[in-house]
Amino acid sequence: MIHPIEAERKPGMGLAANADLLRRTAVWIALLATLVAMLVVRPALLAPEQWPILLRQAAPLGLLAVGQTVLLIGRGFDLSVGGVVGFVNVLAASSIAQTYGAGGVILLCLLFGLAIGLLNGVMVAQGRISPLVATLGTGFILTGAMLIYTGGAPTGNIPEGIRALSRSRFLGLPYAVYIWLLVSLVVGIALQRTWFGRYVYAVGSSPEAAVYSGIRVSAIQIGSYMLSGFCAALGGLLLAGFVGIGTLGVGQDLVLNSLAAAVIGGTLLRGGVGGVSGTVGGVILLTALSALLTGAGAGAAGSLATQGLVLLGAAILFREMKRG
Repeated sequence: MIHPIEAERKPGMGLAANADLLRRTAVWIALLATLVAMLVVRPALLAPEQWPILLRQAAPLGLLAVGQTVLLIGRGFDLSVGGVVGFVNVLAASSIAQTYGAGGVILLCLLFGLAIGLLNGVMVAQGRISPLVATLGTGFILTGAMLIYTGGAPTGNIPEGIRALSRSRFLGLPYAVYIWLLVSLVVGIALQRTWFGRYVYAVGSSPEAAVYSGIRVSAIQIGSYMLSGFCAALGGLLLAGFVGIGTLGVGQDLVLNSLAAAVIGGTLLRGGVGGVSGTVGGVILLTALSALLTGAGAGAAGSLATQGLVLLGAAILFREMKRG
């Protein structure tokens, strides 16, 4: 005799559950395979003293990827994060930092990130401008403003208080790693346990249905972009502390990598599906791949090519899972 509950189940429910499990665990399986490859090719990369360095390198990318994850779940993305990171680096090394100290410039940079996120959110949510056009345009404006502000040749050193974020350690790990993991934890809990998270998933699943449900879609979109700007500014501060000086072009490679980390971690581009835990795995995977290829002598070109292949493989895998 068939149990009534079993009789009500749709034939595809088991397959859907298995596909969802595979989507959430694929990045960790790939990371395990990468660690095995590191053990074979360059065992020194897995030495205990190397892990703090690896995770410190991952922290700025990790913060940007957290913001991108929230946006992707809500059917958005942010191509201006590279400009935010670069401008924060310039601000942190400018005379403003020398005048107001590390605490003052950290507050200024975080407010700057929130303001850029607000601008992007208003353009997308209320101006009905495509996220591609809005955030790419903002990124170009920030790059131009950075060149004008510095005259094309940034000078100055990053204050010691900001350097300490990336260089000082607690229990063997740099403060930057704790900051990244704390932000990831808070955002992950917010997505799963709060009304904001439920609304982000609702908007990503169906913006039209979210409107009919009484959700203020524009407010959710603006809040998501502000979170992305905040994460980008914080990631820029950690990267500035690691670099130590004002540098043009810093952080530009993080734009696509932050999107790649979220997608590899199981966040779908169609919206409504994904999470921060997978993104953390995606960030570590990309960083470990880069370290492996650099150690193997493949260089930056090999690292970029491999990251592209991993991203394409993840996209194809999740597309086929969606069809199934």
